[in-house]
Amino acid sequence: MRRINMVLVSSIMLLFTTSLASAGDWAHWRGPEHNGISRETNLVDEWSLDGKNVLWKSDIGGRSAPIVLNGRVYLNCRTHHDVTDPKDKINAQEQVVCWDAKTGKVIWKDVFNVFQTDIPSPRVGWASMVGDPETGNVYVHSVSGLFRCYSSDGKVLWETSLSEDYGKISGYGGRTQTPIIDENRVIVSFLQLNWGKTAAPPPKQTYYAFDKKSGKLLWTAAPGGAPFDTNYSAPIVTVIDGVRQLIAGNADGGCYGMNARTGEKLWGFSMSKRGLNCSPVADGNLVYITHGEDNIDNVEFGRVQCIDASKRGDITETGNVWRVDGIKAGYASVLVKDGILYVVADTGQMYAFDSKNGKQLWTHNLGTVGKGSPVWADGKLYVMEVNGNIFILKPSREKCEELSHVQLLARVDKGMDEIYASPAIANGRIYFVTRDRTICIGDESLKPSSDPVPPLKEEKPVQDKIATIQLVPYEIAVPQGDKIDYQILAYDANGRFIKEVEGKLIPGPGMEQAKVDGMSVTTPSDLKSPAAGTISVQVGDATAEARLRVFPPLPWKYDFEGMKGKQVPGSWVNAFLKLQPNELDGTTAMKASPGKGRPSASVWLGPSDMSKLAPNGYTVQADVFMKEQKRKLASVGVTVNRYDLILKGNSSKLAIQSWAPHQRMAKEIRFRSDPDIWYTMKLKVEVKDGQATVKGKVWPREKPEPEEWTIETVDPHANEKGSPGLYLYRLADVYFDNVIVSEDK
Repeated sequence: MRRINMVLVSSIMLLFTTSLASAGDWAHWRGPEHNGISRETNLVDEWSLDGKNVLWKSDIGGRSAPIVLNGRVYLNCRTHHDVTDPKDKINAQEQVVCWDAKTGKVIWKDVFNVFQTDIPSPRVGWASMVGDPETGNVYVHSVSGLFRCYSSDGKVLWETSLSEDYGKISGYGGRTQTPIIDENRVIVSFLQLNWGKTAAPPPKQTYYAFDKKSGKLLWTAAPGGAPFDTNYSAPIVTVIDGVRQLIAGNADGGCYGMNARTGEKLWGFSMSKRGLNCSPVADGNLVYITHGEDNIDNVEFGRVQCIDASKRGDITETGNVWRVDGIKAGYASVLVKDGILYVVADTGQMYAFDSKNGKQLWTHNLGTVGKGSPVWADGKLYVMEVNGNIFILKPSREKCEELSHVQLLARVDKGMDEIYASPAIANGRIYFVTRDRTICIGDESLKPSSDPVPPLKEEKPVQDKIATIQLVPYEIAVPQGDKIDYQILAYDANGRFIKEVEGKLIPGPGMEQAKVDGMSVTTPSDLKSPAAGTISVQVGDATAEARLRVFPPLPWKYDFEGMKGKQVPGSWVNAFLKLQPNELDGTTAMKASPGKGRPSASVWLGPSDMSKLAPNGYTVQADVFMKEQKRKLASVGVTVNRYDLILKGNSSKLAIQSWAPHQRMAKEIRFRSDPDIWYTMKLKVEVKDGQATVKGKVWPREKPEPEEWTIETVDPHANEKGSPGLYLYRLADVYFDNVIVSEDK
């Protein structure tokens, strides 16, 4: 029996100082203060690509901002392979690259597949990485939903799959949120539909706080409402009126403040009829944020907003300090320094406002498309424009003087290089990432120097009275019979950690057979099928709940008999309402129908890492039945190790694929599937020496299983893990029955 031990987060919490990072690092995409400000001095104010003040260049580029930590530069980006080349696209992947910050020498790379996402290749590597100054570890959030923690030498210390384990919904166009480190927590957000209480639509943008060292989930928070679209506003952490806040723009068009240690919603400010992509900045009690879409209360597009974040509740009216409508600034995040608010508009125009009253001071033209966020250092602004433009500017309240302007031509194509990232500044050097290259500029004759990074403001003193508690780990998936050690962490009304306490753990619905021994829970050991449920606890007036899914040994068999209404198997992720029990041919099957939202969906039946349950691999089998409606048939399939076997009813084809937009590895054959006939689908993946052989079968259910595989292909870059799943493309009604997940022997 495996014992799960939690890191003592309580002691860690008390050891952190209020400072975010050291001045010599740029471990967050907006720097050590989360606001685009560097305290460094003696920085260059001019350079040229092939000459002056260029210390090194790399042919590896990307979309996201670089981070710099302990003499190393890290970047999340796509590989260079051409997805339009039939031979080269098999190698197209996502990667983390680590350079020596002084020399530009690549120290290590981690290359991994893109899977189960609609995001196209040019948008791969959207989210910036984040580094932890305490441990030296770095974190990546991939477009496929992989959330990984690396050591400085590139060893994967822990990972989770946000899609398969927590129901992350893949954003269209690439929108992926950048994580943030705060004390013992690494926090990342995404839209999600999970299981249990978080299964019902609409999806909500949810903040997931993991223990940065162990990867255990501490808490989640969903402060907003139904999303208008996906977004990529990255949160910040600051102390306002003595309370440590996590502040971010939301997919529902609002900006929210949460308690940084508990996720408790403190305030909300409604702004737009679309999701917010810009990240906020804070200056004292004031928070600044912009958007480039519809306003909630007039017909103008775009707004620059100043909010008093010391207020509580819905502060859309009471928290409004000043606003300027009609400026479309939906991509680049703002910067405030010395009473000036700098805003880069979507049109490439940079505005300067008095940060206290919103009076416009001046404008400066950067080009035609503004997306990268500005950085302030050494009395200068470093700001980039999409069409290859990099500016070094000297601003004041009266004007903006241009010190340097370099426009980069594309390295691998015609036209201009493209720039979406923001600069990073560390140890006297400035790092630029463009689509085609990474550039380090500086002057080695100048000695790096820096003013100290100011600490966060002092928090209110810790109170003795317990206001909220957390039961940790908050959510976990384990094999049956495992023993889970829980902690109860107590906080005061301001979110300050008080102490670790004990209480009586109570198994909730779905976990009635679990055994409690003090602060430990042993999961049921004789399950017939996977189970999901909760553990709850009460300390004084405060209550908390934790979620867990428990998986028995394979095989898992689902015939859905006895299910009614809107029931789905409790442990399935992203299944609720997408599948509903329905009578067909005298049996109960799971029906999927066309509806609102995207027609494609993946339903996850187990954990993302099946190695403990099926060390030799597993096979998924299911019966499927398609109805013809409006001369259309659905597409339906099963999933193993992030490979889909899909019966494409409309086109009479059978396909294997993993990354739909580019078919990196894919094979299609002609296969006629008629409506109103039950077919059996079967998928198996054999992994050996880093290569995957993917085999699929389809046959009419009333006939014997054929010995030969119907379709087979090879992936030289194997997906070695992944949850078993079901695939849907709901153009018409489709049914699943007799779903079986079995272990390969």
